[in-house]
Amino acid sequence: MASKTQKISRSNIVSITNAGMNNYGGQQAIMPQFKGGYGTTLVNSSGGEYDGGDRVIGFPNGFEVDGDLLFTVGWGDGFACRRLNNDGSMTKLFQDSNFLYRDTTSTYNHLQSVAIDTTNKLGVVMTYNVDGYTTFDYSGCVDGGTTFVKNARPTHSNPQRFIQAESLNISSVGLYYTSGLVAAGEWIYAGEYDARHYRRVVRRNLNTDAEEVIGNSSGTDDLLSGSATIDRNGYRHTLFYDEINDRVFYHTYYNANFLLVVSASTASPKLVWCDMADAGLGDDGYEQGLHIDDPVNAPNRILIGCNTRIADIDITPCFSGNTATVHNQVSTNDISNVQFDNLFRFGYKYQKTSGVPMDKHPDHPTYVRTWADRGWNMQGGVLDRTNFKTPGFRRYNNVTEDTSNGFSRSTRHDYGGEFVRMASANGTKYWVQMGYGADGHRFMVWNDTDDPQLYRGNWEVVYGTFTLDASANVDYVQIVNLNLTAPAGVTITVHVSNNNGTDWESYDFANEPKHIFSTTGTQLRYKIASSGTETKQAYNLGYLGGMICTYGSLHSAEKESHGYNITRKRLV
Repeated sequence: MASKTQKISRSNIVSITNAGMNNYGGQQAIMPQFKGGYGTTLVNSSGGEYDGGDRVIGFPNGFEVDGDLLFTVGWGDGFACRRLNNDGSMTKLFQDSNFLYRDTTSTYNHLQSVAIDTTNKLGVVMTYNVDGYTTFDYSGCVDGGTTFVKNARPTHSNPQRFIQAESLNISSVGLYYTSGLVAAGEWIYAGEYDARHYRRVVRRNLNTDAEEVIGNSSGTDDLLSGSATIDRNGYRHTLFYDEINDRVFYHTYYNANFLLVVSASTASPKLVWCDMADAGLGDDGYEQGLHIDDPVNAPNRILIGCNTRIADIDITPCFSGNTATVHNQVSTNDISNVQFDNLFRFGYKYQKTSGVPMDKHPDHPTYVRTWADRGWNMQGGVLDRTNFKTPGFRRYNNVTEDTSNGFSRSTRHDYGGEFVRMASANGTKYWVQMGYGADGHRFMVWNDTDDPQLYRGNWEVVYGTFTLDASANVDYVQIVNLNLTAPAGVTITVHVSNNNGTDWESYDFANEPKHIFSTTGTQLRYKIASSGTETKQAYNLGYLGGMICTYGSLHSAEKESHGYNITRKRLV
């Protein structure tokens, strides 16, 4: 009885539709592809009008949008302001490779944080690794204008300090490649990189130059009635703004907490203390992200980045001095999920679910994308809300993809790669993608109807053709380590053929030890297929050593015991 056992790899792919398969770093995954392919863009450029300020590394506030104006800060190429034109192209209105004033004599170009006051058309740029800031006035760029003003270097005695109130001397913001600036109305909130303002929040009004410190070093001041005392220090901040509820999430890397600033754009903001360590969610929070499914009806049910995980929590108890309710967690570095070495970004800059600018998909407000960070998850992924996993390729290396039907390969980034939906002057909407590394250092633009954030659709991969020695009949097959996962509403099917795909038979891989063919043939193929939606498809995480296929011939008696039709001849 002949048989063979072999590992299944990319080299065994006969055909692949709407999916990719990799082999990198111990992962042999199958992932559905997104519609936003590299070759399907209207614009795909880093030259001419697109040169400069294109190395967008900061998350989530490495870019800002006001109408048809896009402001970007780049890692190594400064700052730029561009206009989105009605045909989807862009016009560069201003760019300065050394935009940041850092002291009395020099400027700097490695930037990751920008915030704008859309009321007064003012903005500011800062970074984490040098002291300094630069403000600007873009009022001359609105309504088709072209006059951008980079404000003069500050003339006070410490020109690198953005906020000097209470001698806090705020001069650098964010955490490495996450952003420490965010605007709430006319106020710019800053989160210091160094440990200067424990238990306090700082903000500045670019129109009046007023500076304010909210809270105190004891954690007892400016609290919303009912909030617990802020009893844990923290610094190196990533800031998010919930524009629907006028709240700033002041998320710190060290010491597992975030401060919620309510009524953030008003004259009387208050603080709510949310301690993630007390909720059992670890002691730091580099895995940054925020997503609110329904900011209108359920604003306190959120997804937020915590230590080595994404947490699904309800912060309602925090308003009465208690810890958040933890509903779910997903590890970002666990072999039961995808291993991204805890370098991870997810969610969105804007929490609203309609209009522009926005980065959620308007038709799918609970759909959560994940983004690249430090060379991992380079093609982006999603949050599987059913299984609470974050499927995605570790990197783009060693990937076989479907490049048919004009889709081309997937886009790739070392950092970021998130999309924003914005509109040109006549209201035409486009999706714009930015990022750093690989396909970063460029702008990519898609038509709104191309839906680049969503999956292409159902996928299928066919493997083969496998034969036994001497072209013996293939009577059975067993496939293990499939490691397939399906979100709710998605169907996974596996079919096998022993006549090179002429006839296919369903294989119940979860319950059928081995599949006995009802046909006769010598050429084995098998196919895996996912049937879902544009936001939900099955995937193979690709660990556990990859897929293994065993196949062979059977004796006549064993065939008959499985109901195999054997032609009997009378002996004479």
